[in-house]
Order: sequence, then C-alpha cells, then structure tokens
Amino acid sequence: MFSRVGDDVSLPCNNVVYPNCSSTTWTYNSVGSTVTIEEVVLGKIKVEKTERADRLSLGSNCSLHVSDVRAEDAGQYICQQYLAKTGPRDGDDAPVHLSVLTSEYYYLKSNVNMTLRCSLLTYMEHGTCISGVSLSWVPKTGTNAQVTLDSSCDITLTVTLQKEDNNRKWTCTLTEKGNVKISIDFPSTFSDSSDVTSVMPVKTTTSTTQQYKTGHVKTAPNIFILLQIAGENSTGNRVSH
Repeated sequence: MFSRVGDDVSLPCNNVVYPNCSSTTWTYNSVGSTVTIEEVVLGKIKVEKTERADRLSLGSNCSLHVSDVRAEDAGQYICQQYLAKTGPRDGDDAPVHLSVLTSEYYYLKSNVNMTLRCSLLTYMEHGTCISGVSLSWVPKTGTNAQVTLDSSCDITLTVTLQKEDNNRKWTCTLTEKGNVKISIDFPSTFSDSSDVTSVMPVKTTTSTTQQYKTGHVKTAPNIFILLQIAGENSTGNRVSH
C-alpha cells in the first residue's frame, strides 16, 4: 500500500477479537527508537500530543487510520489484543511497517547544477531498502544527468540545466520486485527573470506531479508512503494505565 504526504492511510489489524475494538491496542516505535508508545489502548486513542492524536482514529476491523501522513509517522506499528485490562496478550501480534520515501530538490538557474534526491525512510533507518524495493531516476536519455547511488534506496540526480531542459520532466520512481508502484515528476521550468532570489513551488493539478521554477537554491520534501505487513510473533503482558 502506497500513499503520498498529506494523504490518509489505514494500517490493517489482522488479529481482531472483538469487532468493537474493545480489546485492541496499537503500539508504535519510531525510526531508530527503542521506546514503545501506546497510541491506542483497548479501543481508545491515548496519544498525549494533541496534534498527533487528532490525526489518529480506529477504522473498520480496528485498523489504525492515520490522516495527513508525515515523515515522522515512519516506524513499526503493532496491533495487539488484550481480553482484560491486565494480563497476557491474546494471540499473536500483528506488526505493520510504515516506510516514508522522501524527495529533496535543489533548483538553480540555467547552466547551473540542479540536484534532486530520493531516499527511503524505513522502520530500520534512513536509506535502508525493504526487500525487493528500489529507487531510480528516469528517463535519463538525451540529458547530461548523473545519478549517485548512496544505496539502492538513497539516490541523487545531478544535472547541469541547459536551455533544452526547460519544462523537462525528471521522475523519481519506486519499484517493488521490478514493478513500478509510485513516482513523482519534477518539471524544470526556467524563470523569465535572471535575478530571481526566491521562488515558491508551483503545484500542478495532477497529484503525481510537482512543478518548480528555477531560481536560487531551495529545498523542500515530498513524501511517499510504503506499507509492509510483517509476519512476526511475540508475547508479553500489559499493565493497565
């Protein structure tokens, strides 16, 4: 399952006991953190931060619904079932790994380098690929583009913009086991003015395309989401709060 920043995603819970979610608890571990946070406890949202709590809700089949997805939402989520406020978990855990693909752009004037970077933020660490997933910049034919691979999930495209690159599309593509899952286009549109000091991004009406005018260096993120359901089991006890 894939989504872009600002979209909504639902993390499935595959071990539901009670349809009303009264036994369902969702925990969350952010990227690189060993701290486990209980976000849903026995069917109730328990997040302390109001901003994050407002973006969480329980959906059908006790799925965890995350609205307005952001980079910091990447991590490991685990759906658990408790038949009592205290005591052992019932059945196996149902982990879901949420990974975020970020893209940074640096846009400049004609005849100056432009740099675009795509990298995957996984539940493990930045730039670490999930099995079968890779990133690429396409197409490169007919341009003087150079691709730098820090890893298969952290790639940078650098190109010296020429006049013929005006309105050219540069596409970052995420593939899984050879199949294209999602992509984003960056059209390079030159400014009419040679002394532009700052230019804001211009979004097109197509959700898969972001358009940016060239000017002095600017950076901003574009985010995609990749969900991977993991088959892990664990046991333990829960203490009532």
